[in-house]
Amino acid sequence: MHSKSLDLLTTYQFNIMKILTLIFGVITNNGQIDLIKVPNSELKNIDSCEKAIETHTKWVDNPDFDNNPLPWGFYTYKNKVVMLQYCTENGVYSG
Repeated sequence: MHSKSLDLLTTYQFNIMKILTLIFGVITNNGQIDLIKVPNSELKNIDSCEKAIETHTKWVDNPDFDNNPLPWGFYTYKNKVVMLQYCTENGVYSG
């Protein structure tokens, strides 16, 4: 490789910006599943799906776990039980 090309590579910096898409499947009052996309504005400063899910869900303990067959707890999004989650990370490069 020519030194001029190498100089260009070493002085040129790339910025990587991730674009996240986060969708929750929440249980409705009638037992259906609604898909809710978290607005991009709420994901603006988050750089991973793991962090996005952690930030936008809340763990709730089952207060009557010993007396019913339900799980010992569950995650919620805006006070609705999360049944599924889907998240993607796409990188956008700019220099």
